[in-house]
Amino acid sequence: MRHAPFVLPATLVLAACATPAPSPEPAPAPLAGAAVVTVTAFYRERILLPSGHVLTVRVEDVSLADAPARVMVQAREPIVGAPPYRVVLAFSGAEVDPAHTYAVGAEIRDPSGAPVFVTDTRHAVLTQGAPASADILLKAAR
Repeated sequence: MRHAPFVLPATLVLAACATPAPSPEPAPAPLAGAAVVTVTAFYRERILLPSGHVLTVRVEDVSLADAPARVMVQAREPIVGAPPYRVVLAFSGAEVDPAHTYAVGAEIRDPSGAPVFVTDTRHAVLTQGAPASADILLKAAR
């Protein structure tokens, strides 16, 4: 207890010397009448993927149970740094039907094209009370 008076001032000095976290890049301005979906993709494994890995994020119309999902918009970006990875997808708002159901999915592939991390749950967006953003926890594909 005799060192207690020194702990708080030392903590404050260390906190003041810490470098602030970089601010995230601003999202690009969407076009008028565009449907915009913001996706944050991350994985829990404590690894940093080497260069050459690619993150793919897509918005799909998943309304029809007996047909494949229709891809509304898709983005591919090289992996840079550590997760989380933020992607903003924009497409024509006229393509969004309020009676349909839309979902986002994401995956990370290695340079040879093999899946490394994939989405294993459905993330509804845009219609039927769903938000226009999603946080996607990717699971190891192995």
